[in-house]
Amino acid sequence: DWNKTLTEARVLKKLSDDCAVSYQVTSDGGGGMVSARDFVYASKKGYEGEIFVMGGKSVEYKDAPSPSKIVRAVNGAGCQMVTPRAEDENTCQFLWLMDCDYKGWMPQSVLDIAMPIAQTQFIDCVRKLAEKLKEEGKF
Repeated sequence: DWNKTLTEARVLKKLSDDCAVSYQVTSDGGGGMVSARDFVYASKKGYEGEIFVMGGKSVEYKDAPSPSKIVRAVNGAGCQMVTPRAEDENTCQFLWLMDCDYKGWMPQSVLDIAMPIAQTQFIDCVRKLAEKLKEEGKF
């Protein structure tokens, strides 16, 4: 609900408190230049001291929805890290390493435009979620 870059996101199998297999469907991106994609993604999350780390990659999972009209994209190994900044308690550093094969027929020049737009939209969603949670006293 908070992430407007996705139209669907659900856990297919919880492997442990820190590991899960999920299914996600993206919104159309790049002002309509890129059609929706879906992913089946295994991830692990945790903390290294104060740093939140989540990593994962696409997997084959027998109980995942079958690809339909949506192209199934594949994420190689990737990672997101959120590091508090000592100089300002209201900010953090967000590092996102992504290796994605979007599959389908799409020129690289279109991806070069659409991906930064989608990533910026995601960051805007994270900022709005953080503001909401802070107002609710959750941190």
